[in-house]
Order: sequence, then C-alpha cells, then structure tokens
Amino acid sequence: MKPRLINFIPLIITIPPIFIGAIAMYHNKVPTLIWAQNIACLVIAGLISYFVISSKSNMRTSRFYIISTAILLSFIILTFISPSMNWVHRWISIGSIRFNVSMIVLPVIIVLLWELLQMKALWIAIITTIVIAILLAIQPDASQLTGFAIPMMIMLYSKINKKILRSLMFGILSLLIILSWVHLDSLPPVAYVERIVSLLANMGLMWLILGVISLIILPVPFILFPPKNFKIPSICVGLYFIIILISTLFGNFPVPLMGYGISPIIGYFIPITWYAKSKANS
Repeated sequence: MKPRLINFIPLIITIPPIFIGAIAMYHNKVPTLIWAQNIACLVIAGLISYFVISSKSNMRTSRFYIISTAILLSFIILTFISPSMNWVHRWISIGSIRFNVSMIVLPVIIVLLWELLQMKALWIAIITTIVIAILLAIQPDASQLTGFAIPMMIMLYSKINKKILRSLMFGILSLLIILSWVHLDSLPPVAYVERIVSLLANMGLMWLILGVISLIILPVPFILFPPKNFKIPSICVGLYFIIILISTLFGNFPVPLMGYGISPIIGYFIPITWYAKSKANS
C-alpha cells in the first residue's frame, strides 16, 4: 500500500521556504557550509517525521506530559548558564553548533500545556506559563515571548473559570510583552538570518513573492485545517508561528526556516509532525 499523502505534509510545507532561503544565500555568496546545514537538517528531520507519523504509537499519561514540560523548561533555564552574546541569553552550545532553545521548545510546550489542561492540571499550566514568560523577558526575546504568551492567554482563558484569575493572567502576560518590546536587545542583524527576505527582494520581485508565500503557508495548516480533537492547541501553535513571522518586520529576529538556523527548522518539524500524526489518527 502506498503511504498516505498526510505522511509527507511536513516535507511538502517545509521544502519551499528552506530551498528558497538556500538559493538566496547561494546567490548572495554565503558560504556553502552555512546554507547546507539547513538542507541537511531538512533531510534528517523529514525522515524522522515520516517514521513518527507512520508509527502506531499513541500519546501518554499526565506524568509523561509533566516530565516533558519540566525537561523543556530546564533547557530554557540553561540558556542563562551558557555564554551570552551582548548580554542576550537565547542559546545552548553543543560543540560548534548553537541552538536557539526557545524556537525549538516553545511550540512543543504549547501542545504539552494543552494536554495538561485537559487533564485538569490548571495550576501547573499557569505557573509554567508565567515562569517561561518571565525567562523569555529576561533573555530578552520579545518575539518568542509574544508568540508564546498570546496563544497561552487563549488556551488558559478557555480553561480558567474565575474572572479574577483570567484578568490576572492577562495582565501579567501583557505587561511582560510590553516590557520586552520596550527593552529590545541590541544585537545587529545578520543578512542571511534576519534579513533573508531582503536578500530575496534583491534577486527580483518573483523571488520575493515566492518567498513570502512559502512563509505564509507555514501556519496555514494549524489555523485553517486543525485536527478534529485538537482544534484549540493547533490554532494556538499556528498563532505562535504567525506572531514570530510578523515580529521579523519590527525587530532583528530570525526568519524561520528561510533564514540560516537549524533551531527554527527543528522547532517547526516537531509541531507539524504532531499535527500530521493527529490528522492521521483522526
């Protein structure tokens, strides 16, 4: 039996922006070792994604979700132990490779916290959300904080019954978002990371249009075609990607998948694999 098309959803969506970004980097004489990392990550992540979607395994108990959330939270904390760049803490280095932790773990955490909310672990979700938002504000990372906090407001609003608690969460998260944008980091942009769309524009209008369309498509499945039993978390993950894409217009933030960096690729493949597997099982 031929594999169902749904098994290839992650690759179908991710190939265009990654290849367009690689072409832009090649055209602008960025070293091959740079853009080849994105291609290699695409191949490896695509293979892993295909086998995960094809497998018959199902999700786990509340203990699994709690432990997984704690582990991912610890990765964010570790960014403050790793060396900073101009007093900005966003990365964990493994050898010569640096991982932007938030871009990998936040979409996963959104899904994990939804599962905990379904299991009535409201206070675990609330405390975890506040802790992560504070850590992101301290890093600082306005893009990731906004992309995480707004979807979590929606998720928590759907589960919190007390109006006072709803207002308190909205107030805390909104204040942290405002502070993060007031105190943006001073890191200079890298042309093939934060300004990759500008490199496309220099190649011609057609390349710019293709590139922008490939980026717009990234959140579309989550927003317009959510899995039957996971509508809210799917929309929230899609909203996260919309926000970090829009954030690139207002600050020096990485353009996911198209710009150089394997962290955004990993960070997209995990939720899109979850999405495809949920669709396959529905």
